[in-house]
Amino acid sequence: MGEPNLPDGWPGAYRRRVVHQAPQQANPDQRKDRKTKQPVQAQAPLPSELEPMQAALNRLLGQIQEVLSRERRFIADAAHEMRTPLAVLRVHAQNVLEAQNDEQRRESLNYLVVGVDRTTRLVNQLLTIARLEPGTGPVKTQQADLVATVRESLAQMTPWVLSRGLELSFECNEQAHLLNTDFAAIDIALQNLITNAVNFSPADGQINVALVFKYDGYELSVADQGPGISAGDRERLFERFYSKGNDQGVGLGLAIVQTVAMRLGGAVRLENRVPAGLIAILEIPVTSQ
Repeated sequence: MGEPNLPDGWPGAYRRRVVHQAPQQANPDQRKDRKTKQPVQAQAPLPSELEPMQAALNRLLGQIQEVLSRERRFIADAAHEMRTPLAVLRVHAQNVLEAQNDEQRRESLNYLVVGVDRTTRLVNQLLTIARLEPGTGPVKTQQADLVATVRESLAQMTPWVLSRGLELSFECNEQAHLLNTDFAAIDIALQNLITNAVNFSPADGQINVALVFKYDGYELSVADQGPGISAGDRERLFERFYSKGNDQGVGLGLAIVQTVAMRLGGAVRLENRVPAGLIAILEIPVTSQ
């Protein structure tokens, strides 16, 4: 672009200022997007009457994101943990087909049954922990006698405990106690605590279950006479799929117990016993019921 026609005698500096003057800024309401070349409309503030709707939509989107995150974690956990058991089952099935005699075939079939049982336990525990995770839905409560409920659960597990050469006892500081809580979740936690105690108890060992009511809640504990735990393993035992000292375990029992505790607003802790053993204590406050 050439210089504009200016009267003779105008200073050169002024002439240069006119020639190199920056173009005028466009109207902000007429600015265009660099990619689409479409006008960019100025964003008007949200009307106050729509703010509650905006907050509700944000909460809904957050809940959807949590659900998707849980589903992705469940799928990842299942895919990771099912890979090895399925490969082992295939090896045992192949050994059955290639067995040279009845004894080899019977041995491979026994291994196959054990593998199926372990895989079934893994699937059930994965489904349990996914169902109990916080945010999966409201806690389903009902009013019942917690003492009677614990006794019933122990009665169902006693034959299996006895079959393992162990004894099971129960103590409580009250004969009955009505509560409004999620008894199904408590039963799941108790079953996992007893299973964990059975797996680590020595032959002819004793497993003690205690239910203690306090002014602000209650404690449900399971004590065994096993080797106990080291300080370094105490927190790791609550990690999913972390198992130590039990080849048949899948490492989800204590993780399920911790999930139950969180769901009911409580906590779970592990303590070594003297001279030997471990006690797992589930603490639930009555204010969360």
